[in-house]
Amino acid sequence: MICPRCGRPQPPPDSPGAPRAGATRYCVHCGRVLAGVRWVALPPDALRPREPRRPRRPYAGPPRYAATPRWSLRAWMPAPAPGPEGALPAPPPREPDEVLRGAAELLVRVATATLVLAGLGALAEAWRYGLLVASRSSALSSGPLAVSDGLVTLVGLLAPVGALATGVLFLRWLHLGREIAAAYSGTRPARRMWAVVVGSVLPGPNLTVPGAALTELEHTASALPADTRPRPSTPVLRWWVAWVASVVLGVAAVLRGLGVSTQALADSVLLHAIADVAAAVAAWATIQVVTHLTELLAPELRPAGREAVVGLGPSTRAESTPGAEESGAEESGAGESGAAEDRVAAGGGRSGGVGTEVG
Repeated sequence: MICPRCGRPQPPPDSPGAPRAGATRYCVHCGRVLAGVRWVALPPDALRPREPRRPRRPYAGPPRYAATPRWSLRAWMPAPAPGPEGALPAPPPREPDEVLRGAAELLVRVATATLVLAGLGALAEAWRYGLLVASRSSALSSGPLAVSDGLVTLVGLLAPVGALATGVLFLRWLHLGREIAAAYSGTRPARRMWAVVVGSVLPGPNLTVPGAALTELEHTASALPADTRPRPSTPVLRWWVAWVASVVLGVAAVLRGLGVSTQALADSVLLHAIADVAAAVAAWATIQVVTHLTELLAPELRPAGREAVVGLGPSTRAESTPGAEESGAEESGAGESGAAEDRVAAGGGRSGGVGTEVG
């Protein structure tokens, strides 16, 4: 046999140096495999006997204990250990004025979003009404109709959600304002808060109860006598009228939309546009009245101006003469008192110089 690598002949099997019988034949000169070798790959545990698989028992419910277990799970985030100065102090509670201002700020933001959504709804309904008028004389393309339907549907879903959120926040702000006004005036509101909430939701009473509650709140916040009849101011009266108009027009638009005729559908579109305008006006009036009454109940004090020294006047001293000692003392006292008054009047304060208010 000749090696394919080195080309040398191999010794016969019975000669010295030849591989033994049955062994893999390699070249005695270069070590190359002369005959074909079959390699068999086996996994590591292929020859190892496998353990019998245990059958999985069905789920029998949570574990049961004969007695209360003494073990427990460790807390996810343990409380920090107190430092050398002791435990951390609890945060101080917020002042009622600060809570009212925060509620008013959130209410103004949500009412502004409702105002924008109502305005978009009015434009969408007006566009749809224009398409209805244009369809009387000619056919319309599918593009404007699809855009109009999508805009009306989207705003019709978002605007009621914004109005509902505005109403909930308005009742919360009204509750906080009534508590602050009652605490300042030492009186008790004429209506309970649950009566105001129920009266604001029920059809019929919701036209008068919210406006009356706002009028009473403004009367108390203005420190007017408790025995006089409350009179709504211009912001409250404006909100009352806008609220009644939005409620009445909204109900009319819904009732008119129940009709099946073409004229009823056209009237419903027009009434929805007008109701959206009224809702936008009511949201704007809500922003105005909330800002007005919050300023009455919890005014935010602005920082006062600071004093700065802009110049120093010459100091006059009485000459100490033997003959005029007494008179000089009197003149000195009078001069010092006059100078002190001048400094206070000029705004010098404790600095003793001439000051002015800046900032």
